[in-house]
Formats: sequence, C-alpha cells, structure tokens
Amino acid sequence: MDRLFTLNAGARLARKVVTLACLHLYFHGYALAQATVLPPMLEPVYRSVFETYQPMSEPKLTPWRAANDTVREVGGWRAYAKEAAAANAAAAAVTSAPQPSPSSAEAPKP
Repeated sequence: MDRLFTLNAGARLARKVVTLACLHLYFHGYALAQATVLPPMLEPVYRSVFETYQPMSEPKLTPWRAANDTVREVGGWRAYAKEAAAANAAAAAVTSAPQPSPSSAEAPKP
C-alpha cells in the first residue's frame, strides 16, 4: 500500500491521464446513448384468446363393423404396414443421401 504513494510524479500523472481518458470514454458513450431518438411506440392492441375459441367437439363415431369393412377393403393391416414402410424408406433415403464434403470438392485451378 505504501508503494502506491511512493510513485514518482510522472507515474502519478500518467495514472491520472489514463483514468480521465477512461472516464471520458464512459461518459461520451453515455451522452450518445441519451442523444438517440427512438421512434414513437405504437399502442398495444388487446386481442382476447377467446375471440377464436372453438369448443371441443366429439369426433363422428363409426360403427365398428363399418370400420372393419373399410380396413378390409383397403387391404387390411398389411396395407397400413406398407404405407408405414414406404414412408420410413423415403425418410431414410433423404437422410442417408451422400452430401459432398468441402474437402472432396476440387478447387478451381488458377
């Protein structure tokens, strides 16, 4: 602590100049921030979430015999399995398509 006060006059002057420079930068930025003019804010518009509310409705029920007949006409459970397998195969083909790597691409020769 005593060493702080034993600095020569040149070092104390340099410390004061650096301190003043830092304070100048700080307050200059503060003044610029105060001088910024913002556009006027628009009034918020209140919109109730209940304006577009639709009450829950029960789905139309189908008799189980009619539902079974529809599945049989489509092709049974195998038709649904084929649809699922086709969708999975298409998704796998998209994700496993080889992507060109930047290192394998030849750079144009000058």
